[in-house]
Amino acid sequence: MTANLNIELLRAFVAVAECRHFTLAAERLMRTQSAVSMQVKRLESLVGTRLFERNKRVVRLTADGEAFRRYAQRLLRLNDEALAAFGRPSLQGRVRLGATDTTMCLLPPILSRFAEAYPLVELEIRCDRSWEALTALEHGELDLALVTQSCGHRGGEVLCREPLVWAAARDSAVDELDPLPLALFGPGCIYRDAALKALTAAGRGWRHAYNSSSRDGLDVAVSAGLAVTATPLSALPSGWRTLGPERGFPPLPEMDVLLYRAADEASGPVATFVRVIVETLRERPAQRPYSATFALAGE
Repeated sequence: MTANLNIELLRAFVAVAECRHFTLAAERLMRTQSAVSMQVKRLESLVGTRLFERNKRVVRLTADGEAFRRYAQRLLRLNDEALAAFGRPSLQGRVRLGATDTTMCLLPPILSRFAEAYPLVELEIRCDRSWEALTALEHGELDLALVTQSCGHRGGEVLCREPLVWAAARDSAVDELDPLPLALFGPGCIYRDAALKALTAAGRGWRHAYNSSSRDGLDVAVSAGLAVTATPLSALPSGWRTLGPERGFPPLPEMDVLLYRAADEASGPVATFVRVIVETLRERPAQRPYSATFALAGE
């Protein structure tokens, strides 16, 4: 008799693969750690191979596990799309999301996918700096916060890491100026600090030309050919170009994209939106313009 894959087992497997930790996966699925562990063992028995390498510190996918994850993600997506199209009653409610100027750039495919599958769910999105979004989450004003800095808050889940790159307007020669004019976020941004530290360590002169609390303000200065900035590669506008070591620019660290949830987050729409965020970001192809030689310290 042909065996059939159980959707709940697949969901447990994908959660562990993404969290790389059974306890964190259990929290996401709102189950106990032992229940998730048992589901994974059942799935491994069903497919006839080990999907994870386990030790006390880390959980890693085996080669078979990596291959199986692609099938599992496709099956889960088809399952959820079918239920959304024909299931009754349709998911309804509200999701309040706080995002930053930077993480806003990641939202279009997430919002499109969610809205298509769950058109009756109302989405409220506000753009803040990381610390503002996390404070609003703490005060019950948001259900979720998609940010790039922890700002001393615990409990965030790293969903992906975005390569940071130096960039300038495509037709400008601003990167040849000495000292280098910079357009960066204001003091308190760890990525600003990392960019300045990298330039100083490389012996490259620089000056603050433009500071802004919003990405739009920085984009105007860079697009006008007046300054160089550091930006996530995925947010690079079409009229800009990257600046690498061949142009005398040092590598930059990767940027963490963190998801925080309200302590009492348990509604169906919020949990479903979290799943769509996680799946969409994890399915994106990796972007590696060059390898950074150092890591960020601090918050």
